[in-house]
Amino acid sequence: MMIRRIIGLGGTTALAVSAPFVLTAAGAPATATTTTASCSRLASATNISAAAYADRLVRAWGSGATATANCYASTAVTRTLYGQALPGGIHWRRVSTEGAAGTIYVTYHDDARGGNLTIGVQNVGLRAANGWHAAYTAKFSGEPQAWNAVQWSDNLVRAWGRGDTKWTAYYATPTAAAQLHKVAAKGGAHWTRISTEGAAGTTYVTYRNDVTKHTLVIGVSNIGLSQGDAHAAYTVQYR
Repeated sequence: MMIRRIIGLGGTTALAVSAPFVLTAAGAPATATTTTASCSRLASATNISAAAYADRLVRAWGSGATATANCYASTAVTRTLYGQALPGGIHWRRVSTEGAAGTIYVTYHDDARGGNLTIGVQNVGLRAANGWHAAYTAKFSGEPQAWNAVQWSDNLVRAWGRGDTKWTAYYATPTAAAQLHKVAAKGGAHWTRISTEGAAGTTYVTYRNDVTKHTLVIGVSNIGLSQGDAHAAYTVQYR
């Protein structure tokens, strides 16, 4: 399952940040304009490995820390990253590192939405004296799938309906999953979506059971969904 805080970062660990954020490119800076003086407040980037360098960039982009991301990225990279999303989300996991002609290519996978991102970083000896803006290429492939709130809720009800505890726990918070399992371990296949409405950052999706006539209301956090969080369905009402 997805976890929000992980100590350390290796080839199979997930990048994690704790601050909430909203996925939107509106108002995102188009270029890497952060000055060298502004970057000097950060830990030195002169001699760290290309993989660690890319990790820092992806963390900063993921959390929406644009000033920090601009220190590590070139103008071309910021345009690519911010054009895809700002912030980038919290579930990017490094999956491979390979080198070619003075560049190390570091690839990440988004465990929440799918899709890969490859960052090209200049090797230590080729970086500018201050070490900044060494990430000079970025490419997305199989871009993250943007489930909307209704699709997310439908996926949850289907998973619960077939008794799939793994995916029920993926789409819902532990509290919401427990509420569903309290209703039934296996919800069945007779739920029909009858209405959708939004209020205060949440989309409420209502279903009716065609057999029992009971209703089920799933509340999906629009913020949680937009940031690529795994457990976006956080409230359940059954009546």
